[in-house]
This record gives sequence, C-alpha cells and structure tokens, in this order.
Amino acid sequence: MATARLWATRSADSKVRVGACLLDHCNRVVGVGYNGRAAGEPNERESLEQGMSGFIHAETNALLAANWNGDSHTLYITHEPCATCARLIVNSRRVTRVVYAISYTESNREANGLPSGAEILRAAGLIVEQVPGE
Repeated sequence: MATARLWATRSADSKVRVGACLLDHCNRVVGVGYNGRAAGEPNERESLEQGMSGFIHAETNALLAANWNGDSHTLYITHEPCATCARLIVNSRRVTRVVYAISYTESNREANGLPSGAEILRAAGLIVEQVPGE
C-alpha cells in the first residue's frame, strides 16, 4: 500500500489523489499508476464534479503499464475503485485480489441502488479487502 500511496503523490488532481500498485504472485511490482490526464494533455482537472475530472484513473493506468507475469495478481489502490475501473480489473482476468484503503462512493450509483466498485469485484469472485486509511 505504501507504493500506491507514493504514486498517488504524483497526481495533479486538486480533489482526490489516487495511486495504484500491481503485484504478481511473488509480490513483485509489475505495474503502477496514478490518476492523471492522457499523455500530451494539460495535467489539470476539467471539473470538480464527481466523474468529470478528465483524469484516467490510477487503476487503469496501472493495468495499462503492467508487465504481466502469470496470473493471481494483487492490486493495491489508495481508494476503492469506481464501477468502471472495477469492471476493467475483472476483465483483466489476471487480478484475483484488490486491496484498498479509502472507501469511495459514486453518488449517482448509490442513489440508483447500483453496486459499488467493491461489490462488483466481489460478485465477480475477486478477493476484496479494505485496510486502514491514511
């Protein structure tokens, strides 16, 4: 989790800095990421409204940067993944465990009775753990 927190410090997000660290089955780092804009874009938030930051999420960046080494990977994230990132993690088919520190509520999903990111991961059979926050 310390590595995910370190990568979160690289984020230019003025509202929420998120970091992610992907480990293989031997606990070797195979990918890292933080929330930020696409390469070549100005690294600043587009909007303070939830879901409108314009940033690529830390989990997505870690999955894209991964140097995959087999299966049974663990993804450490400073914050609970959003529903979209949870589905990307599931579709990676290599992550079997997700550990996060800070809960994240997508207000529009909660208001409509839709599952959270952690609930989506659990429903897909992944191990999900929350550890104490900062």
